[in-house]
Amino acid sequence: MFNTVQIICASEKERAVLRGIFSALGADAVFSIDLNDALALLEKTRPAAVFVADGEEPPAEITLRELRRVAPFLPVIPLLKRRDASRAVELMKAGALDCAQGPWTQEELRPLYRKALSLGGTLIELDSLGLRRKRRSLALALAVAVGLAGFAGGLYYGFRRFSPRALAPHSFYLPYFHPTGIVAKADTVLISDWFSQGLYEHNMKTFGIRRVTSLPDITPVAMAASRDSLWIVRSDGVIERRLLDRAYTKASQTRPFRPVPDSACFDGLYFWTADSRSGTIAKHMPGDKLEVLKEFKYPGKKLSAIACDTRFLWAADAGLKAVVKLSLDDPETIVSATPVEEYGSPSLRVTAMDSKDGRLWFTAEDGDKALAFFRNEPK
Repeated sequence: MFNTVQIICASEKERAVLRGIFSALGADAVFSIDLNDALALLEKTRPAAVFVADGEEPPAEITLRELRRVAPFLPVIPLLKRRDASRAVELMKAGALDCAQGPWTQEELRPLYRKALSLGGTLIELDSLGLRRKRRSLALALAVAVGLAGFAGGLYYGFRRFSPRALAPHSFYLPYFHPTGIVAKADTVLISDWFSQGLYEHNMKTFGIRRVTSLPDITPVAMAASRDSLWIVRSDGVIERRLLDRAYTKASQTRPFRPVPDSACFDGLYFWTADSRSGTIAKHMPGDKLEVLKEFKYPGKKLSAIACDTRFLWAADAGLKAVVKLSLDDPETIVSATPVEEYGSPSLRVTAMDSKDGRLWFTAEDGDKALAFFRNEPK
C-alpha cells in the first residue's frame, strides 16, 4: 500500500505512542523491533518510508546504511527522542531524508510523513501528442523486441541446458569497508569491522546480513573463536573473551599486549596472535590471561594475516602473493606456498583469515571496496 510505513522501535511504550499517531495520520504502520526484523519484513511490506527510533541498537547510522544498501531510494526518517540539532545534521549527512524531533506528536510527524510519501507519489504528466502519433511505430517496435527476447531466451535456455554449470561464486563484496576479523561457523560467517565498530553475521551461501551487533565501546582489530568463546583483539592491545550468546557478552579480558596483534586464531589447543608490522607470531597458553609461551619470526616475505586448525598454521603473504602453510610445531619453516588469484589486484590487502572444514576464508580491502572470499585448503 502507498500509505504503508515501517517503524523500527524496540520500546513497547513508544510503539504504542507511534501507533496512535500514525493511525491518526491515516498511515498503515508496520512495526519492527530491530534492524534484522525490519530487513526480513522489508520485501513483504514494501513501505513508502521507514521511521527509525534513535538511541537504540544498532545505532541509527548502521540502520541507515543497511536500509540504503537494500533500498537506496527508500526515505528513512530517524525519530530523535529529544531535540538535538547537531544529531539531526549528522543523521541527514548519513543519508536520512529528515529527522523528527522529540517529543513525538501528530503535529511534528505530519509534515515528515507527507514529505516521505510525496517522493513516491508525485504525478508527472507529459505532453503525449507526439507519442500518440507514433503509437503504431512503438507497437511494432515492441512486437519485434518481444520476438527477439523470446529468441534470445531460447538460445540462453539451450546454452544452459546443454552446457556445464558454472561454479558457485566464492567472492562477495561487503556493504562495509574496513573488515578486521572473520570467523566461519556452521552456516554463517561472522566479520568484524573497525570503522563501524560492529559484528556482521552473514548467511554463508548468499552472504546476506542476518544480524548486526554493535560494539560501541571498542574498536576490533582482529578476531578468533574457540569452541565456547569469541576472542576480540581491541585497538589498545587488550584481548576480550566473549560468550557465544546473542549479545556476545563480555566474560574477561587480558592486559594490553605490545605490539598490538592484528591477527589471531585458535588451533584447538593453543591461542596464536600475529603482528604483521614486525612479522612476529606468538603462541599463547589458553586461558583468560593468554600468557605468551613463545614467539616466532615469520619466514615468508610480508605477513598479512594468520589462521589455524588442528594441523597447520596458515598465513596470507602479500609479498609472495600466496597462502603459506606452516607447521604448528615449527612456524619458522614454510611447508608450502600456494598462489592466491585475488592478489592479481595490485590494491588488494588481506586483513583477516579463518580456517573451517578444509576451507580458508579471507577478508580484504581492495581500493575503495571490501570483500570476503574463500578457497579450499591447498594440499
